[in-house]
Amino acid sequence: MTGLRAGRQRRGAGPVVRAATVADARTIAEIRVASWRAAYQGMVPAVTLERMDVDRDEARLRAKLADPRLRAFVVVDDSGRVAGFVLAAAARDEDAAGLGEVQAIYLDPGARGRGLGQALMEAALADLAGAGLATAVLWVLTANAPARRFYERAGFRADGAARTLDFDGTPVEEIRYRRADSA
Repeated sequence: MTGLRAGRQRRGAGPVVRAATVADARTIAEIRVASWRAAYQGMVPAVTLERMDVDRDEARLRAKLADPRLRAFVVVDDSGRVAGFVLAAAARDEDAAGLGEVQAIYLDPGARGRGLGQALMEAALADLAGAGLATAVLWVLTANAPARRFYERAGFRADGAARTLDFDGTPVEEIRYRRADSA
């Protein structure tokens, strides 16, 4: 484990980013469900968003957070509340061997616009770079213009890869972004 994953916290003028633990699974699940429902309206079927379940998500996240290969961080806002999370690891795509991947990054919908997402992204990228994964990729819904702008501000660019996901019988397009030298 490297960087923040090893337990160091980023403190100072900005938000606090710390390694996530299994004890954070419930809060992370709540944030994920709320964020999906707020951000993906009109991009994925309403039935998909309605069926999202915090309890089911929590169980899945407990298993993920126990995996030492996953790099997981939460950001704590000024009130001391966990307001977002990021999950990163070695890239899963066959054509991205040796790269890192930001698998998920979500904020509580009410916490946007305060630099918390940027703090999470910086922590994940620094940790991936510390693990020898200085180039990182991520997948984003093609229709998710706000997320794409966020990733582009963080130095990511579309790399030409695309895929189609199936959400309750509805095809949803994703594109892959890449950022070199994430350190």
